[in-house]
Amino acid sequence: GKELKWSLPYKKKFEVANNPVYGRLPQISIGDVLHFVNERCGFINAFTHIQPRYSKSSADFERIIALIIANGTNHGLSNMAKVSNQSLNQLQTASKNFIRLECLRAANDIICNATMGLPIFEHWNISENTIHASVDGQKFETKRDTLMSRYSPKYYLKKGFVANSTIANHIPINAKVIGANEHESHHAFDMVFNNTTDIEPDILSGDMHTINQLNFTLLDLIDVQFAPWFD
Repeated sequence: GKELKWSLPYKKKFEVANNPVYGRLPQISIGDVLHFVNERCGFINAFTHIQPRYSKSSADFERIIALIIANGTNHGLSNMAKVSNQSLNQLQTASKNFIRLECLRAANDIICNATMGLPIFEHWNISENTIHASVDGQKFETKRDTLMSRYSPKYYLKKGFVANSTIANHIPINAKVIGANEHESHHAFDMVFNNTTDIEPDILSGDMHTINQLNFTLLDLIDVQFAPWFD
């Protein structure tokens, strides 16, 4: 073409094959996984209509699953309507009526509590009765200018936000969206104290962004040991 582009040649890494045990497992869709989870814990019941007293429609399971996948994979409602038997108008209406923060939190709590009841949950404990949790933030660039979008030249070319999450025994017990200009250490205590699941961590870790002197005191007041890692 007319444009001159520069690139550096990188030697491709050797692709290591997965453990042979994974080759014996059948591949299933995300929708089938959500069906299986709902049969075990009924998380779909957490998605209630925004007007419970005067609503004429109830939560359609297939539609809610389509919305969860579309939003969770950043696929979008328009693309989901093209590859499913749900129309764009049906998805948009259901999204306005059933998809909101309190419903997503309640559904996540149901799944977390059900996972806690599985025998394998205790095998992730550090000791017999010690649950270890870690808090960390992921940086995402936003397509639209929102209230939480902020500039951060270190991570974004445009504006973005931080998805702060708390993971205990590989289970996401809490999440919070914060601005890229906010320090993650100001939210470490909030992530543990306002955890609404039945999983109560005994130790909380985090990277350098979670460290301040106040967190040691605040977490100690609720009997949680603050054990940050230094890198």
